[in-house]
Amino acid sequence: MFDRNDKGIMLKAIMVAAPILLCMGLLPVLSFYIEKLEEDGRAEIVEYIAIAQAAMAVKFDAADLNGWQTGYALDIVRHVAGASSNDSISRSEFLRSADNFNRDLGKLRAMRLDHDQRSLLNSVQEDFNRFMALDRKIIALYRAQDAASQDKASKLVMNEEIRIFNHISESANTLAVSITLDLMKKVAQSNSYGIVARWMMLVMWIIASAMGFLLVRLLHKWLSQMRSLMQKLESLAGTDELTQLPNRRTWDLQIEMMLATARRYRYPLAIALFDLDHFKQFNDTYGHPEGDRLLREASLLIKSRMRQSDLFARFGGEEFVLALMDCDLPQAVTRIESLRRNLPDQQTFSVGVTLWQEDERIHSTLARADKALYQAKNGGRDRVVSVEPPEPGRQQEAAD
Repeated sequence: MFDRNDKGIMLKAIMVAAPILLCMGLLPVLSFYIEKLEEDGRAEIVEYIAIAQAAMAVKFDAADLNGWQTGYALDIVRHVAGASSNDSISRSEFLRSADNFNRDLGKLRAMRLDHDQRSLLNSVQEDFNRFMALDRKIIALYRAQDAASQDKASKLVMNEEIRIFNHISESANTLAVSITLDLMKKVAQSNSYGIVARWMMLVMWIIASAMGFLLVRLLHKWLSQMRSLMQKLESLAGTDELTQLPNRRTWDLQIEMMLATARRYRYPLAIALFDLDHFKQFNDTYGHPEGDRLLREASLLIKSRMRQSDLFARFGGEEFVLALMDCDLPQAVTRIESLRRNLPDQQTFSVGVTLWQEDERIHSTLARADKALYQAKNGGRDRVVSVEPPEPGRQQEAAD
């Protein structure tokens, strides 16, 4: 799953995260020292801790946003298909990070800040709004599908967008440093020098550990993204995300190769359509997460019982398609009956199966299997209905 370099990066991330876990264990001790502070200054210190945490959250959000923006921005520069799609990995994570950043800016805005800090926060908000407006313009240009607009989008990404975001990062960092220094001053004013030293060490330890962990995490994201970019694009294009089965696009490609093999060696080729019985009722009763789980487990179970020469794909929803190489109709029915046994949650499949006729278009075979599936569902579900292919003469008449 991970190569040696990835394992090294992960080990570093764990080593950096260990002090953070230790700091979490020291929180009760930190609470004890807060209780020892003078009554008049305790509430103010607690408030400043919350402000400092909110400021650090904004800073970390900016780093996270930059990491995901870099990924999909590179896709735009390289004109990778799907780079501007809202449901692509880098783009969707960028939008999620942008929402988190805007949310945490709002939280910090509601807190008590001095005049300079609030001006700095307003500047970050204005830059962020300009950044998102520019991003929408870049995406619109990229989606225009002409070379001039896409080149203009690439130049905006590499120049104006980077400049604005650098300013956001600098302002967020300055704001976080300013608020952290104020926190340290309040602690120093409220307690003895010994407790002040512990507070400063603790605050700096938490900040350093969190920043180190974040940098390692972003580095790992970056390396993984650059290394597996093409693999992810290929996998997303040909694999159903939920079940990890081949999708309709992969089916269309691989079935043609199976048809060529069956035609060359005169192998019988059985085509079957599967439909999970009462799936909508299952979803309504147990919820969509349970429905997704059922589809994954049923797919995995059926796939584990197949031969390497077979092709099992998801057509969409609760419908699946199966191609059985070198398998006549009675053999196909027997094999499919065995595939339907012991499904999770006592669920059942209705199946329609037929044989592909040589020189017949696969769409015609699928239509015949679909009619058989319709008969299976109308006949009470939880059954396999087979349909013989038409005689060659009748097949030609139907085609005419």
